[in-house]
Amino acid sequence: MKWFNYIFAALLLAAPAYAADGPEEIQWRKIAPENLLVIDTDFGRTVIELNPEFAPNHVQRIRDLSADGFYDGLTFYRVIEGFVAQGGRGEEEDSPKLPEKYPTLINENERASAGLDFAPLGSPDLYAPESGHVNGFAAARNPETQMTWLQHCPGSMAMARDNDPDSGDAEFYIVLGPGTRYLDRNLTVFGRVIDGMQFIQKLNRGIRSINYGVIEDVTRRGIIRSFHVAADLPEGDRPSYEVMPTPSDHFEIHKTKKRIRNDAFFYRHPPEVVEACTVVAPARVVKG
Repeated sequence: MKWFNYIFAALLLAAPAYAADGPEEIQWRKIAPENLLVIDTDFGRTVIELNPEFAPNHVQRIRDLSADGFYDGLTFYRVIEGFVAQGGRGEEEDSPKLPEKYPTLINENERASAGLDFAPLGSPDLYAPESGHVNGFAAARNPETQMTWLQHCPGSMAMARDNDPDSGDAEFYIVLGPGTRYLDRNLTVFGRVIDGMQFIQKLNRGIRSINYGVIEDVTRRGIIRSFHVAADLPEGDRPSYEVMPTPSDHFEIHKTKKRIRNDAFFYRHPPEVVEACTVVAPARVVKG
């Protein structure tokens, strides 16, 4: 019990402060309702912030399909522990067909760095020359090519595809665990979970070595009860969320607390390094 108490105290000391006790009151960034995706399963509600700044065509595809009710009643059919939860129409011969008005999408896995408010992480990165955040999303960039891209972090939402880089259309996945950065710039990340990730983690798993994790027993697949952009919901039913701005003084404090562990629990101090995926920009529900 004492060990637990010490751990709990250490976590409390490392937690970010969201009250107005920093350099100035936090100027939270409100997420536009057209950029809030709401997914309901039998386990609960998951909310995702969409990112048209990096993947405008993919975000628009999600908006259009959700407005059509395309995903309602479909499933998370490939769920691999520590890897991804993939949802959509599935791979069976009798799976629903995508309407012809929706062609495959050109990959949007990176964009020009110009015009982006990039907040450098301040620590080295294994997968990119520079790592940091853009508007709350973990991102990386290459100063030589002047290109920036979103990272595959736990909670990232991206478009699945075949071997052809431009073959994505409607199948999506949500990253479940760490260690997926090798997918960066190979697939298009277009959103991140800001609430309800625990409900995605509750989905039944497939077996990775059997049909690449597809859950063969369809009764075990997680059903998507509702999949809608908040802007399409009745005004009284729309959730509202705000995100801590990046860059900002408060986010720098948040990063520093992740990088430098100086509380009494650590009699041996860890290296003062941090990964962008572990520095999640805090989000909060706005009531009323």
